[in-house]
Amino acid sequence: MKQPVKFFDDIEKLRGFACILVLFQHLIWICPYYFVISIVPDWLSIGSGAVHIFFAISGFVITYSLSSKLENLNGNFLENLKNSRDWISKFYSKRFFRIFPLVLVVTIICGFYLQMIDAKPDWQSALLRSPLEILFGTFNNSVENFVSQNVIYISGMGPFWTLAVEAQFYVLWPLVLIFCKNDNQRATVSLLLGLIFALFVTPLSNLYLGDHYYWTLNNVAELFLGSFLAYLYKSGFKINLSKVEANFFSLFFVFAIWFYPSALKNVEKVFFGNIVETISSVFLVMLCVFCEGSFSFLGFNKIFTYLGKKSFSFYSIQLTLANVVIWFTNSIYFPKDSLSKNEFFFYQFLIFLGLLLASTELLYRFIERPSRQLGR
Repeated sequence: MKQPVKFFDDIEKLRGFACILVLFQHLIWICPYYFVISIVPDWLSIGSGAVHIFFAISGFVITYSLSSKLENLNGNFLENLKNSRDWISKFYSKRFFRIFPLVLVVTIICGFYLQMIDAKPDWQSALLRSPLEILFGTFNNSVENFVSQNVIYISGMGPFWTLAVEAQFYVLWPLVLIFCKNDNQRATVSLLLGLIFALFVTPLSNLYLGDHYYWTLNNVAELFLGSFLAYLYKSGFKINLSKVEANFFSLFFVFAIWFYPSALKNVEKVFFGNIVETISSVFLVMLCVFCEGSFSFLGFNKIFTYLGKKSFSFYSIQLTLANVVIWFTNSIYFPKDSLSKNEFFFYQFLIFLGLLLASTELLYRFIERPSRQLGR
């Protein structure tokens, strides 16, 4: 079944919306007084929910892109693997060129920044290890070890912890799908793994082992459930909602991602918060898959589509750029005593926003898009 072009519109818009939420989270996190006072209120701090959305989208898109190649594989694992050598090697090549050229560029930019601020002496080795930890990391520990390099994480490489999770999924998930003998098995495995991790592994892990937000095994439920949506879509499943109804439910699940975890306390938050965010994120992606126009809102379509298309560049550079702007304006450009506090924050925000959009465009045009073409 050929996927209609408009199908991707809502996915792109949802991805763009998630980019904005992650941006707000990072700005509030790295400088609590920076934009919170006059630009970004603290109640917009729902970046963790946006990450769940990204994972659900990735699970769907990756599995759907592989589904046409998998549908004729009905032998045992070794037979299927032998018949898949060409396209699976191409898949890994595309993923590599999709991710690592841009990661390398951001790593270099981050290195210049750390040199300028005279970071602690061992930052060079920690920074150089970051791309390798994304590529070769093992489950759980690699991501936590990556995050533990505090100066590296906060200075700009922090957003790449999600790539460490996704890279592990990219490496292993095609092999799991090849192991299955038909699409029904693949759909069943996707759904079962998604539910097991969403309802049991992640909440119980957080409850009894501590709130390890960055653990791989605490973030794969959305990837599996997104994969299930790919097979559900391929089966011809339909959801009959009007555009208004689809918009309403989209807003409802966005509200659930924000409100429900924030309303819970202590043990309840640890146990139920992740479940609510996971299920709501998957339903958001489902609406974008099955209901055309579900994430189409007047006045926001162009910006959501733009950011969705260039989301990787936007996501990758934002934290490094925020640090550079804060450092530059605080220490060099703006004398604080000549401006009121709100004026100072506002000018910082304008400079940051302009540089972020310009950097996103440049990275997309000259790094991300050309490197994608190399992997084809």
